[in-house]
Amino acid sequence: MMHMQIIFPHIELHSIESSFENMPHYHEEHYQITVPLRGSCHFVHENRKLALAAGDGLVLNPQDRHSFHLGPEDKVIIFKINDHSLHPSNALNPPELEQRYRFNPSELSVFLQQWTSSLFTVEPSDRLEMEEKEGQMLEYVHRLIWGSGQLEKETAGKGACTGKDGDGHLHRVLDYIHAHYIDQVSIDELAAVALQSRFHFIRSFKSLTGMTPYQYVLRLRMEEARKQLRYSSVTITEISFGLGFSSTSQFYRVFMKSTGVTPEQYRLQTH
Repeated sequence: MMHMQIIFPHIELHSIESSFENMPHYHEEHYQITVPLRGSCHFVHENRKLALAAGDGLVLNPQDRHSFHLGPEDKVIIFKINDHSLHPSNALNPPELEQRYRFNPSELSVFLQQWTSSLFTVEPSDRLEMEEKEGQMLEYVHRLIWGSGQLEKETAGKGACTGKDGDGHLHRVLDYIHAHYIDQVSIDELAAVALQSRFHFIRSFKSLTGMTPYQYVLRLRMEEARKQLRYSSVTITEISFGLGFSSTSQFYRVFMKSTGVTPEQYRLQTH
């Protein structure tokens, strides 16, 4: 049995393959989405036996009792979500016992591989970057279940500020970021300024600026880094930590991606 897991505050991703069996259990607050990617998954939900083929998605509500087992050639992906603000009202509380969907296993596998690989470049101590990675997965799962139409409908609803007032709140967010871009700001802080849910804030911010909050923060940090490298003799280590980076290696990675050269090379070129 091979079990890989990635755990964020609001979503967990579990990949399980080869022979596996667990005992009946339930999750106090988590919704669970189970999708076999290869072979099948023999599921028991509230004493009902279900056979899930590759691509069959099963959504369970919190406190639903369940168990499953896999054969030696089977592989399953499990999403466990405890972010209620992500979901449309009552969307995961249907009158029927469970909700079943049909997904494309190949497309799901490609996204998961790309998203998982991108985590290797994330600085774990950078809260904003980690929260955005979590947000990417939450939004993807949302689209898997309800599609882009429901997502757009929810964004335009009470969870998001739109129009003149919404733009005003978002511009206050920009002012806040400009005042705190060297600090460890969080999505929750910024969403509170925007008077939006965390999930809808990321989308509306990107719609306004063309970039995510983390990308915007990095742009401000890189502008200041270039000024200090050009006009001061402050060391690169001092610049790095002074701009809120948790390590010089993170600063080097971001700077080279932004400019195509190292901080030392940039300083030489601009003097």
